[in-house]
Amino acid sequence: MISRRRKVLLSWLLVGVSLATMLAFGVVDGRDGRTNAERAHDIGATIACPQCVGQSVVESDVAIAREIRAEIGRLVVAGHSDDDIRTRFAERYGDWVVLTPSTSGVSGLVWVIPVVGLLVGVGLLALTLSRWRRASTAGEEVSEEDQVLVEEARDRVLGKRATRFRPSAGGVESERIRQLAQRSKPELDEIDE
Repeated sequence: MISRRRKVLLSWLLVGVSLATMLAFGVVDGRDGRTNAERAHDIGATIACPQCVGQSVVESDVAIAREIRAEIGRLVVAGHSDDDIRTRFAERYGDWVVLTPSTSGVSGLVWVIPVVGLLVGVGLLALTLSRWRRASTAGEEVSEEDQVLVEEARDRVLGKRATRFRPSAGGVESERIRQLAQRSKPELDEIDE
C-alpha cells in the first residue's frame, strides 16, 4: 500500500509533468500546417496600423494598412519567417508597431513573470498547507490533569442540561445524568421532584 506522503508526492509530480508538457506545447508553434493566407492574416493581426490608433493592419481599411497587408502577403509567399516580417516592419516604423511583446530580452519577462508567479504561488500554498497539517497533527500530549478538567467540565454541562430538561425517573440514561448532575452540584439532593 502506498503511504499518504508518497501519494501526495506522486500527485505533485504528475501536476509538474502536466504543467511542463503544456508549457512545451505552448512554446512550440503547433500551427505549421497553416496556409499562406492564414499566416499573412495572423502576422497582420500582430502589426499595428501606422495611421490608425489601436487597430492592427487587419482591422484597418485605410490605404497604408492595405499596402502593409499586401507586402506581408508577398513576404510570406517569398518564404520569410513570421519573426523576420515583424522585424522588417519594426525597423521601418519603430518597435511600437509590433503588437505582441518580444520573447527575448527584457520584453520576454512579460511572458515569464506570470508563469513564475503562478508556480511560486502554488509552491507557497503547498508549503503553507503542509505546515498547517503538520502543526495540527503534531499536537502535544494531553496530561491527565487536563483530561480530568475536561471531564469535569463535561459533567457540569451535562448536569446543567439535566436540571434544565428534568428527565423522568427511571432508565439508565436518566440515572447517569442524575449522577453527573449531583457530582457537579452536590447541593442538589434530587433533580426530579
